[in-house]
Amino acid sequence: MYAQLNTKTVFSFMDATVKLTDYITAAKALGYQTLGISDIDNLHAAHQFIMQAQAAGIQPVIGYETTLLMDGLAINFTFIAKTNAGLKNLYNISSKKNFGYNDLIDMHSHLSDVALIVPADSAVDSILAHLPQNDVYVGLAQPMASGFLRPTIPFLSVRYLNAADAETLAILHHIKNGTKYDDSLTSNHFETLRAESEVRALFDAESLKNLDRLVSEISYDLALETLALPRFNPEKLAADELRETAETFLTARNLISTSYQARLDHELSVIHDMGFDDYFLIVADVIRYARSQQIYTGMGRGSALGSLVAYALQITGVDPVANNLLFERFLNPERASLPDIDIDMPDNQRAEILTYVKNRYGSSHVAQIMTFSTFGMKQSFRDVAKVFGMTEVEISHVSSMIGRSDNLAQEYEKNNRFRAEIINDSRLQQIFSYAQKIEGMPRQKSVHASGVVLAAHDLTDYLPLAPGETLPITQFEAHDVEAIGLIKFDFLSIKNLTFINDMRDLVAERYDKHIDISQIDLNDDTTLEIFRKGQTLGIFQFENPQMMNFLRQLKPTEFADVVAATSIFRPGPSAFIPEFIRRRHGEETVIYPDTSIADILAPTYGIMIYQEQIMQVAQIFAGFSLGRADLLRRAISKKQGSEFEQLKAEFIAGSLKKGHTTEKATEIYELIERFANYGFNRSHAFGYGALAVQMTYFKAHYPDVFYEIMLRDSKRVALLNDAQNLGFKLAQPTINRMPYYDKLSNGEIFLGMRAIKSFPRDLALWIIEHREFSGLQDFIQKLPENYRKETVIRPLIEIGAFDYFDTNRRKLVENLKKLLDFNSVFQTDLFSETATNLKFAYVAYDDYSNAEKYQMEFDLMGVAVTEHPLMRIARTRQGNFTEISALTTGQKTTILVQLTHLKPHRTKNGATMAFLNVTDTKDELDVTMFPESYHHYLAELAVNDFYLMTGKVSERNDRLQLIVESLVKVVETDKKLWLAVLDTTKNARIAQILREFPGNSPVILYNETTKTTQMTGIYVDESEILLKRLTGYVDKAIYR
Repeated sequence: MYAQLNTKTVFSFMDATVKLTDYITAAKALGYQTLGISDIDNLHAAHQFIMQAQAAGIQPVIGYETTLLMDGLAINFTFIAKTNAGLKNLYNISSKKNFGYNDLIDMHSHLSDVALIVPADSAVDSILAHLPQNDVYVGLAQPMASGFLRPTIPFLSVRYLNAADAETLAILHHIKNGTKYDDSLTSNHFETLRAESEVRALFDAESLKNLDRLVSEISYDLALETLALPRFNPEKLAADELRETAETFLTARNLISTSYQARLDHELSVIHDMGFDDYFLIVADVIRYARSQQIYTGMGRGSALGSLVAYALQITGVDPVANNLLFERFLNPERASLPDIDIDMPDNQRAEILTYVKNRYGSSHVAQIMTFSTFGMKQSFRDVAKVFGMTEVEISHVSSMIGRSDNLAQEYEKNNRFRAEIINDSRLQQIFSYAQKIEGMPRQKSVHASGVVLAAHDLTDYLPLAPGETLPITQFEAHDVEAIGLIKFDFLSIKNLTFINDMRDLVAERYDKHIDISQIDLNDDTTLEIFRKGQTLGIFQFENPQMMNFLRQLKPTEFADVVAATSIFRPGPSAFIPEFIRRRHGEETVIYPDTSIADILAPTYGIMIYQEQIMQVAQIFAGFSLGRADLLRRAISKKQGSEFEQLKAEFIAGSLKKGHTTEKATEIYELIERFANYGFNRSHAFGYGALAVQMTYFKAHYPDVFYEIMLRDSKRVALLNDAQNLGFKLAQPTINRMPYYDKLSNGEIFLGMRAIKSFPRDLALWIIEHREFSGLQDFIQKLPENYRKETVIRPLIEIGAFDYFDTNRRKLVENLKKLLDFNSVFQTDLFSETATNLKFAYVAYDDYSNAEKYQMEFDLMGVAVTEHPLMRIARTRQGNFTEISALTTGQKTTILVQLTHLKPHRTKNGATMAFLNVTDTKDELDVTMFPESYHHYLAELAVNDFYLMTGKVSERNDRLQLIVESLVKVVETDKKLWLAVLDTTKNARIAQILREFPGNSPVILYNETTKTTQMTGIYVDESEILLKRLTGYVDKAIYR
């Protein structure tokens, strides 16, 4: 039988279109019993191909193609692994090549159980004459006469499965090479998969016999026997060390009750039976090292917080017994699975920790894990479109229509606009067709964000490697790494841990207080007050405006409330938020579905929020073990398969045994089924909640430190507004005091030069090092010559950095060019006493207005120290509008805002509406104007103008928006509405009418009896309708 060995797959990266599953399916249909792959310079697909082929009843053959030197000649070799030992040698050969070994002699120690296939070239044949006779073959890419010194075998190249895919491969080559498509070029259609019988007819009997002999020597057995973890301590049994370490910790904290001991014994037994003793010790060792280096790694995250052993090893910082967290949610003895403990760390110290792991366990035993980025919907379309010569504007126009479907075919089916665009353009039809074909193929290699693997022996005994920055990288993806018996450790870079570490260090530096973050009281009331007020901008998981509004309603008084908040504020359970809040505040009676489970649901007022509650209900109500209850939870979330039906029946039967009726059992099961879809992992919520409270602790007790660190993040403008809302004032920037980063001190915010748009970093550092300066002229004279440019200096003037010396910014800007010229002359007369004392004579100019100054500062720094004109208007119109921060869903209100962005949008019916962005200088808001209101007010809309907008608040894409019903452009006017009133009992009704006509004219009441006037604080539109409405309520109404 013929065996196809020389097949390139999609893992040859844009050099083949063959997908493994399709290859196996097509080959079986064509009569193949043996199939091989031999990708170029990698073994990415080796393990998954072996598993898939064997599962399909196909004999797999793993090859590796690369170019090596021999006697100075570059030769294209294909190495074929014949056995498990040969696979290991193939892994070593591939790894060595990746690490720079380029000569065949470098591979000699790894040729055992490996066959070598060389091209059909007489020069190569003679060079290889001294290699072992029985393991070197000449691969025939086409039928040809014999005469080679080595045995020949058929070795046809396959890069696609059918002739039609030859064009797809050509497109991939264009993408790879950055070239354009040329349909005049003919494609090679000879690298397709042919029928097994057709190929046998092409080659001579001797070559086929040689191939049969080679294939008969090939066999792999990848059955997993034991986990390949390194020993944490070769001198001691891991199980003993694990128990001793855990018991020492628990005893020191007096956690020695029967419940703790029983839980510890149970967990240790499960961990040992599953073979994970060393895993726990290794993770604890990494955490211990981080702690010794003052690197805070958090309280833990995910289901691992349910493990008492993890707590006792100080992997986590939450006592699962005291907090009713479940071990089986983490490691279920009734379901074989690998443990998953996230090792969180600051993103700027991950490399340091990885280096420790490498040094501790050996550089050849540790690697990061490779992953592959694939052609997604938009990427595949964009890449093919470029090949066909579309411009970036054309590409963006179409790709912007692509939504969030699973694939292009689905998007075409669902997206009418996208489909119409494709149908109406023949070129787009061709592009779409090719984009569909390459969609999902690997495009390039990258490194898994967190995955690290450790092995008992050299990693090349298990898999091939590639070079990386800190550690080598596996050539296998994570699922293949775990499938061969290695355990993936997750070393996660968490930016919020970086922030917390930096806050701790800055508190120590500024206040000489050394805070142990792990010992922060999670029930600290000053911290919880921040949550109660909804002032959680900048706090992980709690900075969504709707979440902040929810917190103001929830009013957390303890850490458990914070945990509940992060769990219920999610799609699904969020529908129960009103009920949850009413019950929490005693406004609604808590009703339990059954008294037997009341204790389980009491902490959440009778509402299931957590996955652990589902498991506990199954345990108490139906007699399930917690392991079985976890299986039930998983099965319900999938809602299919025999396991789902079996566990449902078990639940009903178990409930009956516990004395419940069939009706009640069905009711409780349906309740579980309802909540299982979106119940949140309580252990996970504890981790999120703890991190949030620890961050908030700094905001509550050291707000200057909190903001100074957080302002380095991308949410800088929002955080600056937040700091001002909490009482900090923006200080006027000055050249002699501006820091590099934003700095807070004594209640003031000193804006940093880093925030100035396009301002050179090295110039900012030079300024800090060489100041003080006595003015703009002195600054320019001292400035390095390469920075004496208008474009460099002007932004400093425009933000007010020289206001301390001269507040007239326009004068400085308009004279800047002449001042630079003056300085140039001045610099040529270095030794002249007269020149040293020369002062530049400025030409006078009127200064910029405050509005102009505000806009300059805002454009350059994202915030402004000069008062926004809207702020002054807001002060005079208090009570006439609602601030954006106070908006709630369903509210009908008026806001005072500046229009910052306007985007018209054509509806399906052809009408035009608009999406707007507005700001009240503190917060931003999305605004929607439907066609009727948009056309009514279109003439009045202009970006940067001010408006009173009235409408209803709703939610869109999890964000608040205002649906505009009416608006008034806010302008300065001298006209006022004077009202003469005799009957003051009508004042309330008068005010009600006035507020229906918001505008720009202030309303003044004139009391004819006392001859006095009173400002109402109400501003109205100039309207005859308003005057008519006031008839009968006022004696006289006049605009003047």
